[in-house]
Amino acid sequence: MHRPVLVKPPEILPVTLDEMKQALRIVERDASGAVLPHEDDDLIEDEIQSAVSHYEGWTGILGIALCEQGWRQDFDRFDSMLCLPIGPALHISAVRWRNKAGQMATVNEADYARVTDAAGQSSVRFGNSFVFPTDLYEGAAVQVDYRAGWPIIDGHSTVPADLKAAIKMRVQAAYDEASRDASLNLQRIEKALVSKWRRSVL
Repeated sequence: MHRPVLVKPPEILPVTLDEMKQALRIVERDASGAVLPHEDDDLIEDEIQSAVSHYEGWTGILGIALCEQGWRQDFDRFDSMLCLPIGPALHISAVRWRNKAGQMATVNEADYARVTDAAGQSSVRFGNSFVFPTDLYEGAAVQVDYRAGWPIIDGHSTVPADLKAAIKMRVQAAYDEASRDASLNLQRIEKALVSKWRRSVL
């Protein structure tokens, strides 16, 4: 199995700028109730992105996807089950394979299904009637495109509250250097909030 590739980044972040400003208690509103810009808005957005990157993706400590995004996983050959390392997997977009001449072909959707075990690990499972192609390219011959992460509904994140809380806490510790207690307790609280979402070692 090869390293997964992010092909479509998420459209939004799990925690919005306004949500983070509320957590930092720096929200100011105009007469209509709309949130006013703050001089640190760009900095806060950068810190949110940094916190998200700390947790998600192949290099993140959790190794999962947060807001819905597109991934590609390559394999050298077919097998009855092909593991999708970045989860939670939502939908398999396509399964393709490349022959020795470099030509691509698409596997019929009826020949496979997404299955998820009790630990939350998803895989592509091929039907018993599917005949595995043998004229495969020498490397990364099988390609699975899929969507992973928590779905975006009506423009809003559905990432679990404990993960959002961990992101907010990490941003707060980075933004407010005077908050020593937050910095000192970060690792302990972070572990309690996010450990159950950590990707299993494959």
